[in-house]
Amino acid sequence: MIEQLRGPLLRKTPTFAVIECGGVGYGINISAHTAEKLPEVGAETTLFTNLVVREDSMTLFGFADMAEKELFLLMIDVNGVGPKMAQRILSAVCPAEFLNMVACENKVALGKIKGLGKKTTDQMVLSLKEKSRVMLQSLNENGSFDSSLIASSNGLSGAKMEAVQALHTLGVKDPSAEKAVIKAAEILGDGADAAALIPEALKYL
Repeated sequence: MIEQLRGPLLRKTPTFAVIECGGVGYGINISAHTAEKLPEVGAETTLFTNLVVREDSMTLFGFADMAEKELFLLMIDVNGVGPKMAQRILSAVCPAEFLNMVACENKVALGKIKGLGKKTTDQMVLSLKEKSRVMLQSLNENGSFDSSLIASSNGLSGAKMEAVQALHTLGVKDPSAEKAVIKAAEILGDGADAAALIPEALKYL
């Protein structure tokens, strides 16, 4: 997985950037929020990245800070929200603004974001409301979240959280992933490690 890229910025637009790393130019989809933070073309820059793999494509998405990346990952776990929609949302509002909208269940404000319909808005509020409240509290001055606070808000930590994250990589979204891991922990006991929890959790999906 490509987690981060650093090198000279070869090209930038409000939605796309190219960074050279080891003689290779990597094309990266970005939000307007990240585009505003990029330096001038030719300067060295760093982007946190997420590689989205599909049957017929491999697409890189880049973020100026970890807060935006972590919110992107949460968004694409919501049913009906794909990477392109998440990119569009992050172009319309900054992470803190979006979290505040969801935490306050401000569906009117969310509905004004282009491409975000009522059904998807309802699903985002349902899936992310509690996490948004905790993430707002844990957002620090470095532009990242305290993941331990987020995990504890769901009653998940350690091996359980590792198992949930593993299910995410397999395409299982919340709340199904969390419920399956909690059920697996009930069967195997709280002392079970992630390697044991993952196959057990898959039985309950």
